[in-house]
Amino acid sequence: MDIKSLKRSRASFKSKLTIFKTYLDTLLPCKELNNLQIRELTIRASKIQEMYNEYDSTQTEIENLSEIPGDEYLERESFETNYFSTVAAAQEALDKHTAASAARDNQSVTGSSAFSALQIRSKWHTNRGQLQLGQMVLIKDDRLPPNRWLLGRITAVYPGTDGINRVADVLSTSGTLRRAYNRLCPLPMTLDQDTPAPRGPAC
Repeated sequence: MDIKSLKRSRASFKSKLTIFKTYLDTLLPCKELNNLQIRELTIRASKIQEMYNEYDSTQTEIENLSEIPGDEYLERESFETNYFSTVAAAQEALDKHTAASAARDNQSVTGSSAFSALQIRSKWHTNRGQLQLGQMVLIKDDRLPPNRWLLGRITAVYPGTDGINRVADVLSTSGTLRRAYNRLCPLPMTLDQDTPAPRGPAC
């Protein structure tokens, strides 16, 4: 390949780096990136890193063919200074926002676990008493995540043959629903005795 063609290829690499840097500059001021933005930045950064080997090969050929290689060495220095600073900024942004996204996802899982814990406590591991009129409950729905279960109040109870209330009518925003005890998650009416008393002013 002649030196003019090589220089056209080099110009293409420089253009791609400029496009990536412009894209990155729009993200750097953001305090947080969503998962889609993180994924796109990861893909773009990967492509730019792959491009360097092609640039290096092209630039080396230009230097070997040039009558004044000193000028081409300066051209390489300028490109690499811009390239490595841009890639470093992209990697720093990815590390920062990926960690923040992971922290948000962990908080979401923790919140969902709190609802799951309510369902675990409602099973027959120990005798926690019977369903009571006026008690607040969550109505279990296998089609929805726990944080979208309906909240309701028990308006009627129906004892089984053993005299224990195992079915109840629950008033919710969807009307009155009749559910078995194992489809209900009673909300605590009082604090557990083992829970330490709060100290200091409330937040």
